[in-house]
Amino acid sequence: MCFMSTHPQIDQQITFLSTHNLNVSTEFYEQKLGLKLWLDQVTCRIYTVSGSGYLGLCQASETLAPPTDKHSSVIFTLVHSR
Repeated sequence: MCFMSTHPQIDQQITFLSTHNLNVSTEFYEQKLGLKLWLDQVTCRIYTVSGSGYLGLCQASETLAPPTDKHSSVIFTLVHSR
């Protein structure tokens, strides 16, 4: 018996992290971890981690307070084709 899934096919996954210093974070992820830049959006830089998995680093707003245990600075994105 074959069941058809009604769930969308996930093609990519991006996890976005905010940073208070994009330049320092960029240097770490590029130089220390060797991640390759996939897309530069000026205030966000997205890196290929593996296959269709990506990591986005985004410059935090000057007024954004550092996260507490009740707040998160992580955005998890699933991308599917139509």
